[in-house]
Amino acid sequence: MLIKKIEALIYISGDLGVSVKELEKLIDAPKAAIRENLIKLQEEYQKYDSALEIIQNGDIFQLVTKIEYNDLIQKYVKTDENLLSQAALETLTIIAYKQPLTRVMVDDVRGINSSVSIRNLLNLGLIKESGKVDEPGMPSLYRTTDLFLKAFGLNNIKQLPELNESESFNQQKEEIFNHNIGLLENEVNNE
Repeated sequence: MLIKKIEALIYISGDLGVSVKELEKLIDAPKAAIRENLIKLQEEYQKYDSALEIIQNGDIFQLVTKIEYNDLIQKYVKTDENLLSQAALETLTIIAYKQPLTRVMVDDVRGINSSVSIRNLLNLGLIKESGKVDEPGMPSLYRTTDLFLKAFGLNNIKQLPELNESESFNQQKEEIFNHNIGLLENEVNNE
């Protein structure tokens, strides 16, 4: 019965997903039992060769379609526009690899003002403010969010591909994120 309750709550949580802490409160069950049943539930979806799977992004669990169905889903959603500009992708990449950092720090790496890109990434929920720097103006520090992890299929930020010091940062950024942008667009459009 516990596994069915967990499945129902993961399903109803939609794109936001649900954390173990939330499940613990809603179901009134021990954390260990919830974690054990989450693993069983993930195994059941694999066992029955479903088009769906339960994934973990940080502390959030979600019911999603498997990646091999992305092309089909894109046709259904009919997403032809690029959701993120080149400037926003550059900004997101810099923040992902060097977080936390301020807008001025991002500007220094990009060589151009990043205010608009940072505002757009904040609005999309891909980055968030994570404190202030104790210096004149008290600038905000930025870091990536759980939605960023979800969009790129990562459990944590340590799973980002390593940067090759011999290549330029811009070249690597483009190679790393170009193949993921379609997935990101779908995830953000579904929010």
